[in-house]
Amino acid sequence: MAELKAAAMQYGGKKYSYIRGSDVDRDGMFIEVADHLKPAEPVIEVFYSDETHKMRVTLFEKDVPLELLQWAISLAQEQLPPRT
Repeated sequence: MAELKAAAMQYGGKKYSYIRGSDVDRDGMFIEVADHLKPAEPVIEVFYSDETHKMRVTLFEKDVPLELLQWAISLAQEQLPPRT
């Protein structure tokens, strides 16, 4: 189950948006960041595992801008771990 978010970031002439979703098979939640014009092709995924309670980052392109990675990590820290 994924939920498209309206938040976007512009960098290097491109606009990026993100999707937050849950993955039953991997037992966790994720944030995917993609070029706004190509939402089906993520650039970054941050995955939070309900099993290990840890986050992992996957880059799907070379040379991802640091600012974009920092934005994705910030979104994940705010939105993925369960709140108690």
